[in-house]
Amino acid sequence: MSTGKSRGKQDGYQFANLIRASAHEIWLAGLGAYSRANKEGARFFESLVELGDAVEKKARDQVARPFRAAEKQVEGARSAVNETWDRLEMLFDRRVARALHSLQIPTQRDVAELTKRVAKLQGLVEQLSGSTPPGRQAARQADRKSRGKTATAKRTKKAPARKKRVAKKAPARTKRATTAARKARKTSAKAARS
Repeated sequence: MSTGKSRGKQDGYQFANLIRASAHEIWLAGLGAYSRANKEGARFFESLVELGDAVEKKARDQVARPFRAAEKQVEGARSAVNETWDRLEMLFDRRVARALHSLQIPTQRDVAELTKRVAKLQGLVEQLSGSTPPGRQAARQADRKSRGKTATAKRTKKAPARKKRVAKKAPARTKRATTAARKARKTSAKAARS
């Protein structure tokens, strides 16, 4: 029995020596890895940076393609919406103009045209009658008064005051002036209806 116990002790020593040797080898492998990492660490780091840069470029390209395609689609949709909006606006303007015309409400162009025609007719009436009509004369006096307010504020104390004009009585209308005025009223009434 003594041989069995001694054999068990020897097996235990061998096993412990084996574990010690393994641990020592692991320790030496760790020191070797540490040494190599110190020596080759900079090169290894640079190679990792280059690899990371290549992967990043590839990823950006993969992300940028769909992004560019989406931008093009959005731009196309935006221009289509703008075109549609412009068409709707024109259509709306036409329909409003048509409705105003059917209600015989004059447009801005009609009013401007009528204003020109009335001014022309007033000029003809003034030429035929030889003087300005009373309504026109009152409008001119009111215009002078409004201009006079600013002019008097600018005048110096020594500037002489303007003389007031005396209104002349309009001469009696001739048959020709009366006929011309009647024609002018008829044409302006026709223009207002259309």
